[in-house]
Amino acid sequence: MTSPIKDVLHALNRHADLVESALSGLIFAEGVSPASIATLRQASALRAVGESGYRLHPRLREYLHDHLQLIPAFQSLAEIGSRITHMQALWTEIDTQRFAVDQEALSSLLESMSTSIYDIEDSVERNLMILQTLVSTRFGNVKSLATKRSQNNYYQSQTTYLAGDLVRLARVAEGIEREASARGLDELAINLRRGVLTRLMGWQAGLSEMQTEIRKELYRTREVERQHKLLARMDMMLRQQPAWRGFDVDLPDDIPDFLLAARLPALAPHVEPMESDRSITDEMVLIAKSLPPRRQAVEDPEPPKRYTLVEDPPVERKPSPAAKAMVRLARAVAAAQDPISLAEWRDSDADARTLRSDVWLVYAVLGMRTRNFKVEVLADQPRKGEQFAHSFSDARVSPGRFAVAHEARA
Repeated sequence: MTSPIKDVLHALNRHADLVESALSGLIFAEGVSPASIATLRQASALRAVGESGYRLHPRLREYLHDHLQLIPAFQSLAEIGSRITHMQALWTEIDTQRFAVDQEALSSLLESMSTSIYDIEDSVERNLMILQTLVSTRFGNVKSLATKRSQNNYYQSQTTYLAGDLVRLARVAEGIEREASARGLDELAINLRRGVLTRLMGWQAGLSEMQTEIRKELYRTREVERQHKLLARMDMMLRQQPAWRGFDVDLPDDIPDFLLAARLPALAPHVEPMESDRSITDEMVLIAKSLPPRRQAVEDPEPPKRYTLVEDPPVERKPSPAAKAMVRLARAVAAAQDPISLAEWRDSDADARTLRSDVWLVYAVLGMRTRNFKVEVLADQPRKGEQFAHSFSDARVSPGRFAVAHEARA
């Protein structure tokens, strides 16, 4: 069973020699089979140029260049600005058709959006591959310094446009991904995140490195041009004055005698520590053996003290008056037969009176409960309009242990 796609591929296969010739430049009808040209023209692989010339389809040429990694001197980078605009237009149409009855049209739009995302991804990767190949070969596909400078300037402008398109792509992709997530189009949002947003940082970093290398190449080119100009001027001066023998130098009268001697004294070779010659190694070993023995360091029998530990004398902390009163209260409760009122006991103790009555009451209640004495809080009468009391003015402590009476919380 045949199909249009199979027919096109079969035509390219049968006329591969003609396609190869068209890849390197224009082909003309003279000396070429008219049937081959007609077949490739029918498959849209060849396009007419003038009256008898033909050239290869640009998309097919681009594919073959990418596959064979053939990069001409001034091959333009893949343009992604129009594809970003197309992606924006597709999203507007998808947002419009989201609630339409025709779901087949919406599926077709989503498929076109996915194809646009893949095309943008492939185009950016292809551009970075071309730039990396050119930088690694230092633009070796040119034959002169002027052409190399022109090519560097050309790709510098190309990378500037591509950097602007990447910034625009980041803005558009983030907006579409955010709106797609809000509208429930999770598959489209995932495709944008995986295909574009997660790779944008690497694309921009790689493009920035390529721009830096191109600027370095431009600087090197300018330096080479400057040196060529200086060399050309020197060559012109020598050609204009063929009898010139060099610069005349006025030497002083006191010339050192060793410069005028017929034979200079022998030079003593300097030993380089980094030399790997066998003779140099033997010389260094002999010099090391002739050195005096290393003096042994005399260790001190007792190392000097670096610091002296200073300990502060222990400070005796005196109990506070409230603590003394608490101890006396515990003794009084333990010896008493009847409950003791904390408010009345405070009036009879000088240390307990150092605290305010309300502070002492709370302090004594907590202290007696800690010592497992029975504490009964005497709650005040509820105020007008209240059902429960919220305060207490006294408490009774009895010697009974391991019991706590019911109380109203303050």
